[in-house]
Amino acid sequence: MVVVVGAGVSGLALATFLRAAPDAPEVLVLEAARHPGGNVRSDREDGRILDRAANGWLSGEPAMERLLDLVDLRGDLVPASAEAKERFVWADGRLHPVPLGPVALARSNLLTFGEKLRMLREPFVPRGDPSEESVAEFARRRLGPAVVDRLVGPMVAGVFAGDPEALSLAAAFPRMAELEREHGSLFRAMAKLRGGGAPRGHLTTLRGGAGQLGERMAERLGERVRLGCAVTAIEPRPHGWRIETAGGPVDADVVALAAPAHAQAPLVRAHAPEAADALEAIPYASIAVVMTAFAEGSFRTPPRGFGVLRARGEPLATLGTLFTSRFFPHEAPAGEVFLRSMVGGATDPLDADDDTLRRRVLEDLDRMFGLVGEPIFTRIVRHPRGIPQYTRGHRLRVSAIRSAERPDLFFTGSHLDGVGVKDCARAGESVAARIRTAVTPT
Repeated sequence: MVVVVGAGVSGLALATFLRAAPDAPEVLVLEAARHPGGNVRSDREDGRILDRAANGWLSGEPAMERLLDLVDLRGDLVPASAEAKERFVWADGRLHPVPLGPVALARSNLLTFGEKLRMLREPFVPRGDPSEESVAEFARRRLGPAVVDRLVGPMVAGVFAGDPEALSLAAAFPRMAELEREHGSLFRAMAKLRGGGAPRGHLTTLRGGAGQLGERMAERLGERVRLGCAVTAIEPRPHGWRIETAGGPVDADVVALAAPAHAQAPLVRAHAPEAADALEAIPYASIAVVMTAFAEGSFRTPPRGFGVLRARGEPLATLGTLFTSRFFPHEAPAGEVFLRSMVGGATDPLDADDDTLRRRVLEDLDRMFGLVGEPIFTRIVRHPRGIPQYTRGHRLRVSAIRSAERPDLFFTGSHLDGVGVKDCARAGESVAARIRTAVTPT
């Protein structure tokens, strides 16, 4: 039997792919929480879909497509509306559309004329060694400091809630390092590759919100998922493992650890101390999601498009706000503007109570859009360990963790294989294939 520790998207995807294979091994998923999906959960209330963390994923990941087929969710896919293409950055006390092409960049006021000229030098910047260069160092070297503050910093906040000065480019955005290595220039890569090798796909969710994915996987796995069953220790046996839980011991031929890094570390401390050290060294950003709903007409300048991110150095409390009802209108009642604001992250301490968070978010919304009405709904969800941070040295940490794997022990999770929902699906499929190879007689 294969025991998967952790019923987040990675663990559930792993179990789902394992069970779909011919001659599938028996699988048991153990989860400390009372709900499946990890942080990727969706509540439903009064016609609103309340995504507690991720609100979707970019289409085009083959593993995600296969996973959706396995759990019969293809018919529940909902693509974002065309409004999702328009995105904004708040800089210099105003909203700036994110320039999505050379003409838009030339017309944009987000960068000065001199800063745009600095960007044009990019093809003549020599290759560097981005192996442990931070995202900010890479962008500053190739594109100039203003791009870090006005474009790259907000983008990093939107993906990782992270600090571009701390995140490793090679770990967090390996495609950028690859483009420089292969083409010598990001602009030359854009000329040779459609979109410059940037992630493609269309923002997509499910009819019941992103959390519907974990719910459906757990439903299909049925009694193979035990919720509220914390794993306290794993002990190697001559053949397999003894897993200690609050409900009693479980024996397994193979263990796959899919819980967060800080939960995996103590389980392997006794027999893989270097891997435990590496797991404990992976930091997480604390983040709060402040959801607010307003009646149409509550803003002097109504929000439009996908959302807005804060440029570095701007005096806003929020990292950014998603205009959920604009691009996923099914997630809110008609006539309502439903927003999701992110507060905290790697650079902003999350040290305020809920009333203060609510007040700060409303002040930011008023500054950006001019509030003329109070919210008709507010919900705050906190994630004390929300998003793993791929800081410098992350690839060495991952290597140390992987080196502790054996034919009966595997590691996966968003702290290793990408923080997005589709990354977790891909990681689950990959580890499932490796486990099948390990347990199938030759």
